[in-house]
This record gives sequence, C-alpha cells and structure tokens, in this order.
Amino acid sequence: MHTGDNPFQKYVPFLVYLPLTLIAIALIVFIIIVIRRVIKQNPKSYANDNTISATVFSKRTRKKRDPNTLPYDKEYQYAKTTFYYITFETETCQRIELSVDSETFKRLTEGDVGLLTYQGSQYIDFIQQAF
Repeated sequence: MHTGDNPFQKYVPFLVYLPLTLIAIALIVFIIIVIRRVIKQNPKSYANDNTISATVFSKRTRKKRDPNTLPYDKEYQYAKTTFYYITFETETCQRIELSVDSETFKRLTEGDVGLLTYQGSQYIDFIQQAF
C-alpha cells in the first residue's frame, strides 16, 4: 500500500526560500531596533541649549544595588550606585528635574539662585549669582 510518494515533497520548493526569509525577518527586526534607538536619542542630542534663570528647589538621591550581588557576598555593602537629582524652579514656576554628578550635587544647596543651562533632559551647567 506504500506508493513511494514523500508527503513532504510538495513543501520542498518553499524550503529553498527559508534562509532568505529568515535573513529578511532578522534584517527588518534590526532596522526597527535601530530606528527606535535613533528616535529615542534624537530629542536629547538635537535640542537647543537653554539658559534660564532658576532656583535650586530640591535635591534627592536614589541608590540602586547591583542585582547580581547577593547579601552574603563580601562586596554587598559596597555594590550600589548612587544617582543624584536636583529640581530647579524657573521664574515662571516651572520645575525641571535633572540628573547631576556628585560634585554638582554637593556644591549646590536648596535656595541657590543662578543661571541654569541644560539641553533637553541633560544638565550642562549652573552658575550661581553673586550676592
């Protein structure tokens, strides 16, 4: 009762295009990922520098521990990163929170008045006004 016909014989012509199809799908996914990254980074890199008069409104820190460090490791207490944020208030009562480095965080205190320069959501400089 065996006729000798391969039941997969009709699918063989389509298997020739399988590697090309997989390469095309991988290329499309890669292009989508690249486009999403460019769109996400664009506002920061192409935004104009803004220099405005502002007051340091508040300061905060956020500590984040490395998830790969376990509590019983010797380095557990040191395996954390601190992020520093300062909220500035403009003359129009608009508040802008920017991430800053530790030196800037230590240098500025709440109530300091000066010229804030930032680009998009990136902190550039804060020049305190002399009294």
